[in-house]
Amino acid sequence: MRDVPRNYISEDAKKNAVGKKIRFQEDKKKYSKIQFTQIYKGYDLLENIYTVRSYIQKHYDIEWSTLELYLKLMGMRLFTRKDYSEIPRDFQFHKFRTFRDKGYIMIVSDHPDVEKRVYTLSSNCKNIVTNFYAYLSGEKKIPEDSVNNPMFNKNKQLPFDKKKAELIKKMNQLPIPAHKKKLFL
Repeated sequence: MRDVPRNYISEDAKKNAVGKKIRFQEDKKKYSKIQFTQIYKGYDLLENIYTVRSYIQKHYDIEWSTLELYLKLMGMRLFTRKDYSEIPRDFQFHKFRTFRDKGYIMIVSDHPDVEKRVYTLSSNCKNIVTNFYAYLSGEKKIPEDSVNNPMFNKNKQLPFDKKKAELIKKMNQLPIPAHKKKLFL
């Protein structure tokens, strides 16, 4: 049985998931510091997005538009074909079938009517998104070796990769502020 927060799911997916082995959590309307991070002047979560995004794209060999699609679908948790069709996306994944056939999504609730099936991201895609956020928050440090990070490979390194590698080294040396640590404690 899966626990899914109710406010993250589209109305279509909620209707189609009724009667399945999915338990919805009650919405939490109470503010908590752990849920919301304050953005401090000059230092916030998106400060290093350029560096982290570049690393994720190189490491997993994906395009920026694909990563954006993963981020959107991860936020939705559960979705239907209709939900997918409403998301602006790259021509590469214009057709739902292409995205499904590449193994990027899994069926959560099967139904004879294709439009009533409920989907979620595959575990590989969820790992990519989770790692993206972990690197952004400072929970994980981006590897600085050529085995785990293609930007540090001297044989295949482009001039831009050299600059990004320098940014990664600087980013990894920065202390993690207390307000960011609350995200992953």
